[in-house]
Amino acid sequence: MKYYLTVKNYTEAMRGKSYLNGLNIHCNAEKISGRGGCGYAVTVRDNPERASRLLGTIGVDVLKIKSEKENGRSDGLS
Repeated sequence: MKYYLTVKNYTEAMRGKSYLNGLNIHCNAEKISGRGGCGYAVTVRDNPERASRLLGTIGVDVLKIKSEKENGRSDGLS
């Protein structure tokens, strides 16, 4: 399952991606769209709560965690 950790902007998404990849946590930074327009997220395949905590240690605030199953259906987590 893919998890989207929504962040404030592109810079935070890239900082988060770089940091997590440095810890050998495979992730990507992606542009996402929603009701309020476009945004950015760091995507991970597992343990989104751990990734969110780690991002917090470098000052990257995760605004929301959302899961997306491989078949395209979305379920909000927080």
